[in-house]
Amino acid sequence: MAVDVPVQLTYVVTWREISDGLKTQLRHSPVGRWCCRTLLGLVALLALVSATNLLLRGIDFVGLAAWRLVLIAFCFLVAARWLTALALLAHARHLGEHRVTVDENGISVVSDRHTLRIDWTFYGRSVEGRRVFVLLTPDVWGTGVLLLPKRGLADPQDSERLRSLITRHLAHA
Repeated sequence: MAVDVPVQLTYVVTWREISDGLKTQLRHSPVGRWCCRTLLGLVALLALVSATNLLLRGIDFVGLAAWRLVLIAFCFLVAARWLTALALLAHARHLGEHRVTVDENGISVVSDRHTLRIDWTFYGRSVEGRRVFVLLTPDVWGTGVLLLPKRGLADPQDSERLRSLITRHLAHA
């Protein structure tokens, strides 16, 4: 397998790919993991309190208002990710078709409205999803995200070459 050969991707990003990238960012950044654990802990605590109330005081005192609050918070978090993906999709569509070249020196992104050259040292880790390769910055928030959709690859062997290039230059999350 020739790793020195640049890998080319050509794509117009989709909402699903952006949403998957944001979900990956949430799962693989320290702050995102902390937020998810905190929310799960609150739900577990609420379930314990509700079960205790049910056993001690009966079915009329379950505390449905607290469950409604958790449901609303959960829906808000999901909707926030979806709306963020929608806003990023509008920005990506404005940029037009992306032509990305990944090689030993870094990543070059060219679209109808901008050109960007990124050195490998900018990103600290990578995560491979079902639809996308996600490159993340090493900061606590994981704010720098680059999505490389697999459907943008011209050849199935390009996926293996891209994986090899990313593995060589970045640590996996």
